[in-house]
Amino acid sequence: MLVTIIALVTTIGFEFLSVDPVAQRTGMGYALHSDGYDVHYNPGGLAFSENTYYSISYLNYFDGTHFGYLGYERRQVGIGVRYFHSGSMKKVDELGQEFGTFGVYHIDINIGKGFFYKDIGIGVSVKAVYASIDTLNALGIGADIGAMYKIPDPGVQLGISFKNIGYGVKPYIDTRETFPYEITLSAAKILNAGWFGLDIVKPALLGFGVRFGGAYYVSSLLHLKASYSTLLSAIRTEGLGFLAGLTVGLGIRKDRLLFNYSYSPYFDLGGGHRISISFGG
Repeated sequence: MLVTIIALVTTIGFEFLSVDPVAQRTGMGYALHSDGYDVHYNPGGLAFSENTYYSISYLNYFDGTHFGYLGYERRQVGIGVRYFHSGSMKKVDELGQEFGTFGVYHIDINIGKGFFYKDIGIGVSVKAVYASIDTLNALGIGADIGAMYKIPDPGVQLGISFKNIGYGVKPYIDTRETFPYEITLSAAKILNAGWFGLDIVKPALLGFGVRFGGAYYVSSLLHLKASYSTLLSAIRTEGLGFLAGLTVGLGIRKDRLLFNYSYSPYFDLGGGHRISISFGG
């Protein structure tokens, strides 16, 4: 009820914060940890991180737009930088006459810290956001909060995260926007040859949804991955439209270097190609 009331009296913006540019977890896996992306998904995972990771990701989104991500995590501290670039778009007046071009740009910086409360991993991150549309710009501040609990036998990990809790401190014009919050309950089962998981998620701009999937380690070199999200059912079309929400990918590991690729079909809108490269562990 409280969430509904808040949604009715506020304007939600900074929508790019809801897009995941990372290929490693195929768009889900908020109960996983220690792969270099904890500060991006669930800062509670930082509590379990004991090594150093460097990562870079790129998402070729639909309609010529692009996302990128740079990450650094060392032990229980993580830093993530995400950007969005729309490409060049034409300016037109009320009569449809072109008079130049403009672009849309966004960037956010996220810094998090993990710690333990008894056996529960807790994490908090703070983020600063800059957004620009042509000559207009906006600034926002916010935070992510997460927790994670591990059950060693039978190898189950549970997580909860509250992402994008924030608001605009400087509006584009005169209306301050809130961040697109996301609440996720997650679970993952760790296997000798991979993992599978389930996320139950409530985004600000959509109803409740489910993400499920996993990874199978064909060998120490090759990993196959897939996931499905019910949140993307709105883009279904005829024919193969039932595949909307599917993400498939693979990972190639060589010692401490890991390459990941994933693809998500958006049908009439195109498709999303994600590439992630990480080093560490």
